[in-house]
Amino acid sequence: MNSVTVPDEALSFHRHRRALMQVLLIFTALFGVMFIVLNFFAGKYLLMGVEIAVTAFALALLPVVRRTPYLQLWSIGYLFVLYSGVSYALIAPDTSVTVFGWVLLMPVVAHLLIGRLWGGLLCAVFVPLAGAVFIWRFGTDPIFANPGSIANMVTITSCSYLLSYVYEGSRTEAERRLRRMAATDALTGLPNRTRLEQIYTGHMSVERLPLALLMIDLDHFKRINDNHGHGAGDTVLRAVAAIMRDRIRDSDFVCRLGGEEFCVLLPAADLFAARELAERIRDAIETLECREREAVLRLTVSIGIAIAEDAAVSLDTLLHAADQNLYRAKLGGRNQVIG
Repeated sequence: MNSVTVPDEALSFHRHRRALMQVLLIFTALFGVMFIVLNFFAGKYLLMGVEIAVTAFALALLPVVRRTPYLQLWSIGYLFVLYSGVSYALIAPDTSVTVFGWVLLMPVVAHLLIGRLWGGLLCAVFVPLAGAVFIWRFGTDPIFANPGSIANMVTITSCSYLLSYVYEGSRTEAERRLRRMAATDALTGLPNRTRLEQIYTGHMSVERLPLALLMIDLDHFKRINDNHGHGAGDTVLRAVAAIMRDRIRDSDFVCRLGGEEFCVLLPAADLFAARELAERIRDAIETLECREREAVLRLTVSIGIAIAEDAAVSLDTLLHAADQNLYRAKLGGRNQVIG
């Protein structure tokens, strides 16, 4: 149930990565200018040309990443250009061994910017390449003739990779849990109003019309809390949530708006289909028996229905229309469906 996918950038690419990308582009441009000047005065014109290309790419990309929906693709492109520039600097015969310090940053930047999968794939290409170039250029240097020196380089690079890999995995999972908690009702486990807005926007973007909305309110729920305590009320709310989960279609979406109010979205459903489902829910809740200590709790629900046949209809408008019909159901004696 509730298996609808919503085009939400927060789910596909984390918001903080856009800010991180902007910072990296600014630093790339600033340090690029510095190395352009240094290489110019050192007479390293070919390397200077590579620095100019990388710097120009970073500056051109800066306004793009602020709004692009393809942030990950641009990030991969940026890292590929940056790492290619670093690789050329490693190969250049007149660069020093200190250039290899940039290799240690490759796993950290890649994992933080594009995640563990793509970051790992990119590092699988450039880090071994850098290691091969290092051995080719400096393998016979007396400083690195000692096996302990090579072991230090390998250990530091491996730690850089593993720590950034583990950190990014932990951070991603923590963010996923927080996002799920922010969109979930803690008592019933149903999505909340925030998630409803996301789902509704997703449905309207693909125009799965007509779209029906059921507004469901438990009748005389306050009496249960007053007579049996809030624990009994919580038991009833969880039981009602379970009933609605079991009776909706895979394409439908049920959420708790708050208190004793629930809402069900039915994409591609007309008024007849909405009434049919509403009656099934109403009947199931009317026959529900919740046991709390020695008491058997029974209740009914009133349901209001609203239909959106135009993608321009806002969620607030649809909720208001359903609420008006719910109010009519209450005035008409409760335990009924109006729409």
